[in-house]
Amino acid sequence: MQNPKTNKISSQSLHKQPDFLRLFYALIPDDVTNARLQECQIHVSGKKTPPENLHMTLFFLGNQPKRNLPALNRFLDRISFEPFEMKLDKIGYFPKIGLSWIGPEQTPEQLAKMFEDTRQFLIPAYLKDKNDNFRPHITLARRSSKAEIKMETPISWQVSRLVLMQSILNSEKGSHPKYRILHERNGFNSNGIGHSGNAIRRNT
Repeated sequence: MQNPKTNKISSQSLHKQPDFLRLFYALIPDDVTNARLQECQIHVSGKKTPPENLHMTLFFLGNQPKRNLPALNRFLDRISFEPFEMKLDKIGYFPKIGLSWIGPEQTPEQLAKMFEDTRQFLIPAYLKDKNDNFRPHITLARRSSKAEIKMETPISWQVSRLVLMQSILNSEKGSHPKYRILHERNGFNSNGIGHSGNAIRRNT
């Protein structure tokens, strides 16, 4: 399994980019956490997220003019970001869009602060304030149906990778988008924390 490759944009490659880039800030799981997430995917229906696409969106920026990219990178360099542990202990479902997800029952304080710092930077300079509630989650599958699932053992994720990601939509119907890391901030080097065995069970 390989995570999306980091590509820091040079001035030459930036010139070759389209005028607008579909961007988002995201947290990328380490390999051990990624493997645990794939175990969880076995228990949900629908179109599964490819392993290399598993991530937690911190803030979706939508289509941004490429001239904004240097400033968005600089923010990532200077944001106050220390590594922290996140317990992924809830599997949920968004019925309006048929999406199965996993996330924390309680949002960690460090994650809430990271979200608020990012929101204050982006609004109103780069985004309008949509007043959306922050529901941190990792998409397990789309076109899914609700399944009564209980976490047997929470996934303990040592959060250490914060990235600016580009989403490149695939024109082929039903295909997953391609994600490209444009800029990355590492809180620290970590091997991650994981537990072997079954992570979840279905309610009966």
